[in-house]
Amino acid sequence: MIDFIELSGSLLLFSLVFGMSATVDIKALVAQMKNRKAILTGCALQFIVLPLLGFIVVKTLQLKETMGITLLVVTSSPGGSYSNW
Repeated sequence: MIDFIELSGSLLLFSLVFGMSATVDIKALVAQMKNRKAILTGCALQFIVLPLLGFIVVKTLQLKETMGITLLVVTSSPGGSYSNW
């Protein structure tokens, strides 16, 4: 049987993602898809800067292996903070 807290967390996450996607204006989305500078900036931040910052934090704070790996996985994964809710 599914735990109440696990079910509640899943329902809240679904509500959050659905609520955010329901407010998307299609015309604004199409306009942003044509904005190459914004797309390249977002990709560079997500795939280069964020993992680099995570690595710097792990090294600077000298985190334990488990904490360091966890932080690196979260900072290196697009949407990593929501992937294993």
